[in-house]
Order: sequence, then structure tokens, then C-alpha cells
Amino acid sequence: MSPHNTYCDTKLPIELDCSANSTPNVESVENAPSAPNTKGSAVPGASQDTQPLQHDYDTVLDLIGFGCAQWVLLITSGLLLMTVINETMGMSIITIASQCDFASTSVDKAIMSAASFAGIALFSYIWGYLSDTIGRRRVLVYATFGSCLFSVISMFMPNFWLYVFMRFMVGSCIAGPSSTTYAFLGEFHARRHCALIMNYASLFVGVGMTYVPAIGWLVLSMDWSLQLSDSFAFRPWRLLMVFNLLPGLIAGLILLVLPESPKLLLSVHKDEEAIAAVNWICKRNTGKDLEQFGVKKIKAENTMADKVHITSKSCFETVKHIWQETRPLLQRPYVLNFLVCCVIMCGLFFSSSGMGLWFTEIQNRVSMSTSENQVTICNIIADTFQDKVDLTNSTKICVDEISTKSYIDSISLGLCFVVGYLLIGGVIKLFGRKATIIGSMFLSTACCVALFWLLDPIAIVVCFIVFLTMPGLCISMLGSGVVDLVPTHLRGKAVCICLLLGRTGSIFGSNLIGVLLESSCELTFGLFTACVLICMLLTVTLPI
Repeated sequence: MSPHNTYCDTKLPIELDCSANSTPNVESVENAPSAPNTKGSAVPGASQDTQPLQHDYDTVLDLIGFGCAQWVLLITSGLLLMTVINETMGMSIITIASQCDFASTSVDKAIMSAASFAGIALFSYIWGYLSDTIGRRRVLVYATFGSCLFSVISMFMPNFWLYVFMRFMVGSCIAGPSSTTYAFLGEFHARRHCALIMNYASLFVGVGMTYVPAIGWLVLSMDWSLQLSDSFAFRPWRLLMVFNLLPGLIAGLILLVLPESPKLLLSVHKDEEAIAAVNWICKRNTGKDLEQFGVKKIKAENTMADKVHITSKSCFETVKHIWQETRPLLQRPYVLNFLVCCVIMCGLFFSSSGMGLWFTEIQNRVSMSTSENQVTICNIIADTFQDKVDLTNSTKICVDEISTKSYIDSISLGLCFVVGYLLIGGVIKLFGRKATIIGSMFLSTACCVALFWLLDPIAIVVCFIVFLTMPGLCISMLGSGVVDLVPTHLRGKAVCICLLLGRTGSIFGSNLIGVLLESSCELTFGLFTACVLICMLLTVTLPI
């Protein structure tokens, strides 16, 4: 559920210097002890007077400083990540609010929730590949506006299967921001700023988890219906999708005025466009042109091995080239640790996102329980299932309301993710990454076990939230572990495949709950407990 930066080498957070008042010259930056040698070699036989010096990209970014341009990029990227969360986890609200319109069962709700995850899983690698060939910004623009378009169309789908198909199309588009946003954001920052800025971006995942129930509470509190035809009524849950896509629409409009990633442009030898993009950053941060800093040419990094390029118009040749680029991950010495990471990532998504999609539904059933005595969460689910059977066999009116307590519990879950992302850096620094992952999974397992016997409603909510939050935070930590286990030219592909397989875990987890929750609640929670426990034991074997 939570993405992670895979494009930065540095891991420790640093202080951001956001002032743009100082304007050091190139010589002072290049001669600083910490700065790498950035002067490129002149062409043999050419004089220094006619051949401009080439400056390292990171050094130029340090020279420009952190300022307005980076904040604009951070907010834009954050809105893109919010859109991914809104369009996926937002279904946890919509499945309840639409259950009377679609006469949906628990299995139907599982299919509806998993549709967008299926789109992301199938198209993430394709969008990632395209971002290396046609550009990050272009992919983000096309994918973001595409997701907004399909989301608007889905508002007017009259029946269940057409709606599911459109949600799949939304997922296929938001796979673009899901796989490309971190690369786009990271390539506008110097390495020393990269880790911290990615941590800030990850906070928007928690913001999105909070935004979804908060805006759902606001919109679904309205009670109106527009009868557009005999068989179609436009109700507030359809309007909710407009608010879910709003962050993406704003981000897409901002992307129209942003430049392409300078680092990507340098890697494909589009030097003039790269200089123009860096000059855009310079003007926003300092109000000056690059030439005033003595920078006329930026040295292209030797990163061609990290990029995938289309060398043939043949679809077969393109697929063959992708396989050749990916095959080293499935060979020694990387294959064992990589496969273990993929299994763990799948389990983390299975637990956090798969069960997370049902959090609001389960808490809604708990809050609407009519039992006078305190009972376990599985007893409550069994009682509400019997109530639904009685409703089906009677003439009672269908109820698709979400209780106030359910909204509050869901907002609390989102806030826990925000707090978790704020604290995770300090915890890792104190205990180490591997110990933090293992400890988080152990705490998650203990809370899920406790749900079998807890009777107090508040204790149930607290344990449920901790059970979902810990694996979600571990996703980002494991992503950084994958980065350290493979060489630079395989890192992007490795994390992309890991996240792709992880999202298949979300699909499987969501559908498993839809099938088993009402008939075998104890078995369902037992499987999720076992999944987190197995992931914890596998993490012990990793050299991270």
C-alpha cells in the first residue's frame, strides 16, 4: 500500500536548506571537500577557451539549492500518490455505499475492490518501461488524465460488471503514477536531499488514507437522489468519485507546466532540453539563469545501462528486450534473496491492503451490532451475516449507511500511517532496518491473534489498526532492502516486479475475505495471522 523511493543511494535524513539567498559560484562548489570532481575532459586538441566545462548534475543541483521548484514537485508528486490511494482504498467506502444499487454480495464487493489493483498489477511494468522511453512527465500526464477520464465514466455505469470494468481501467491508468512518481520526483533532487524528500512524499500515502474516509463522511452524509432514468439514479456515492479524483486532476494540470526529468534527458543525450529543465529549477529557486552561475553544460551520467530503450518496432523484439533486461534478477547471486523479497512483499500487501479494503466494512458491522453483550469481532460478523440473510428473505428496505464510528475509525487508521511515516526514520536509525521490520511484523501478528479473544470495542479497533499499519509501513522498508540487494542497473526493475507481485497479494487477500469472512471468520483471521508470521520468519533470512 505504501510506495518507496528506489532511486536514491543515501538513506539517512538530512536538514533541508531552503534559503535561496546565497549564490555560490561554480568554483566554490566544485572545490568543496564533499563535492565530486565535476569537470569533464575537453575534446583532445580543443582549447579551454572554446570548450565549455561540463559540470556534474548533482553539483549543479547543490549549487542551485533546495527551493520553490522542489516544493512544487513534492506537492505534485504527493497529489499523484494520493490519487493512487484514493482510487484504490477509496473503494472500501464505495462498496458499502453502493451495495443497494448493485445488490452486491460480499464476493461482489471483493471483486469491485480488487478491480483497480488488478489494473495496477498488469500495467505497472508497462508504464515503467514507457517512462524510460517516452519520458516520465509524459507518462504521468497521460496516465493521470486517463484515470480521471475513466473515473468520471465509471460514475455513470448502470450495472455492476460495467462498473467493475471501468474501475479496472482506472487501475490500469493509475499504475502510471504508482510506478513512475518516485522516479520523477527523485531525479529533480541532489542525492543528499533524496532520502528525506522521499520520506516527505510517503506522508501523502497516509494523508490519502485519511482523506478518503473524511471526504466520504462529508459527501455521504447528504441524502439525495437524481433519477436520471427508470433504472438509474445518481446518488452521493457516485459524486464521491469526483472528490477522489480531484488530487490527480490538480496534479495533472500542474504537470503541464513542469519540465521533463533533467536526469532522464541527460541519459538519452538531450543536452539542450536538460539544460532548459535545470534552468527552470534555477529560475524558480534563485531568480537567476544558470549562465549567471557559470554553468553552460552539464555532464551526462553514465547511466545508459539503467535505462531501457526501444530498439525495434517489433512487439516481439520489445518483449524480448525487456526479458533480457530482467533475466539477471533470476540468476545467481541475486535470485534467492530477490524471490524471498517478492514472497514477503506479496504477503505484506495481502495483509495490509487486502484486509485494509475491508476495514471500513468490518468496523461498520461492529458499530451496527445490536448485541447487548460484548462479543468478539467474529461473533459480530456472524450476527450481521444472519441479519443480511433475514433481510434477503423479508421485505425490509436495504440499508447502505456507514456509521459515524466507522468513519472515525478509518480516519484513525490513516492518521496512524501518517504518524508511522514520521517516526519510521528514527526507529530505523535506532534499531536498524531488519530489526524494525521483524519487530513490526511481530507486533502485527500479536494484534491479529488478540482479535480472536478481545471483547472491548476500543481494544478491537486499536489492535485492528496496528495489525494493518505495521505491514503497510514494512512495505517501504522492504523496498529499500531490495535496493541494497541488487546492483544499480537492476534496482528499478527489481522493486517494480516486487511491487507488482505485491499488488497481486492485495487482489488475492481482498477476494479471500469476500469468500471466507462471513462463513469462516476465524479461519480468515487465522490465515492473515499466519501470513504475517511467515513473512517475519522469511525476513530473518535476508541480509538487509
